[in-house]
Amino acid sequence: MSAALENLTAETLDSISKAQTTGILENTGFYSYDLSGLVSMIPVVTPFRDLVARVKSPDGNPYAVWRAILDTTAAQPDPSMGWDFAANEVIFNEQDFQARYKPTGLAGMATQDAFDLATGYADPFQVSTFQTLNQVLIGDDRKLLGAQSFALARPSAPTIAQAATGGTIGATTVYVGVAARTGSGYYYGSGNSQGNSGSTVFASGSTNSLTASVPAVRGAVAYDWFQSANGTTWFYYTTTTVNTVSFNKVIAADQALPAGTAVPDLSSNWKGAANTKPTFNAAADNGSANANDYDGFMASLAGDYNGNGQWVTPGTGTQNPSVFKSLDGAALTLAGGSVQEIENYIFLNLWNAIKASPTALMMNAAQAQEIANLVLGSTSATTFLNTDQSGRISVTAGGRVGEIVNTPAGGVTVPIEVHTSLPPGTIIARTDRVPFPQANITNVLEYRNLRDCAQFDYGISRNPGVAGGGPRREFEIRSVGAFINRAPVAMATLSNVG
Repeated sequence: MSAALENLTAETLDSISKAQTTGILENTGFYSYDLSGLVSMIPVVTPFRDLVARVKSPDGNPYAVWRAILDTTAAQPDPSMGWDFAANEVIFNEQDFQARYKPTGLAGMATQDAFDLATGYADPFQVSTFQTLNQVLIGDDRKLLGAQSFALARPSAPTIAQAATGGTIGATTVYVGVAARTGSGYYYGSGNSQGNSGSTVFASGSTNSLTASVPAVRGAVAYDWFQSANGTTWFYYTTTTVNTVSFNKVIAADQALPAGTAVPDLSSNWKGAANTKPTFNAAADNGSANANDYDGFMASLAGDYNGNGQWVTPGTGTQNPSVFKSLDGAALTLAGGSVQEIENYIFLNLWNAIKASPTALMMNAAQAQEIANLVLGSTSATTFLNTDQSGRISVTAGGRVGEIVNTPAGGVTVPIEVHTSLPPGTIIARTDRVPFPQANITNVLEYRNLRDCAQFDYGISRNPGVAGGGPRREFEIRSVGAFINRAPVAMATLSNVG
């Protein structure tokens, strides 16, 4: 008897033995499978992608190019010239700007075997196509906000403050390292900035702890923190969405990524490797510059621009004209029934810059909840208790702050928008319309594309010797485009909100 036939016979006998019971019981196996419909558990919420205009370029080019007449009001000559004198000439400043087109997309695949085994239940190629499209939309939302091709500036060396309580650090020297991440680095683990470090010596004690902080890095949405015993071998400690952190122990191995609501949706990948920890590089940029990225919204509010009008690392070109302020880990506060930091650092500064109000305040759900708790939990804001016909039997708890009055702009209300692809700790004031005479701006923000969200089917293919090698159908859903922000001066960023 052949080995294959012997195995088949044994398997058949095992099946018969299973059926030989006294009566018919549950474990006899006389039951069917209740196959309900295939469900998808992937949230697809892409508000920023939905609001950014997508415009087809009329011609092919490596760059989307536009020209701007910049504001030179502060440098204009005195218009009073005296009798018999000619008027002084107005000063103009024209600047070309460029945005590099880059491809983005994701691929999917389904094997013929998977298709056959799913007969009567689902179409694997259809499911793969739809779920790939979902991830493309999510990726578009994240890249439109956080993509960045130029490097973040290197953080300063951390300032370290010791405490004799709150931890388990003994008498030792502790080195603290820090590197900053872009929005793209936050969601996809593509890398962080060049690192910097400092150290502190604990002379005695066994319950010591420390707090480290650095000046804000413009364009960063998160900071990776590291620890070392000698300043050479570094271990990952944690990631924060503010530019300060507390250390309460000495470590000798990489720690787990932070969990919970502090860093929602933080990538568990690092530089293309799954489930690996961030690394520290004090010698050079460590991947914050992603050459495959176009420059998204936050990059257009962070980068300086060079002579060609391309965004470059802050401090290496002409300073970005948008408003930027860091709270350095401080929480929002209430004053006069409104949020003091938004009034003082966003509304007032934007009014001084453009004499207009932003269209919306973009923020993570954490900051939206923080503002609601701040306003509704204070006696300085008047609230009303509304009940239904049942009176106090069916009172509705909770509330939402949907708008904030822009007092410097004359009482205009500015809506609060929750954006899933904006990490906690960052608030952006977005302006969709600039009310300047002859501004000639149809779309302030725009995804200018050479090809927008097209599917390319590769047909039947094979890759022998590997699982999933085929026969199989492969495809990609991809776009080629550039993000354009025609008026950074009309935008503001409030960073490192605690």
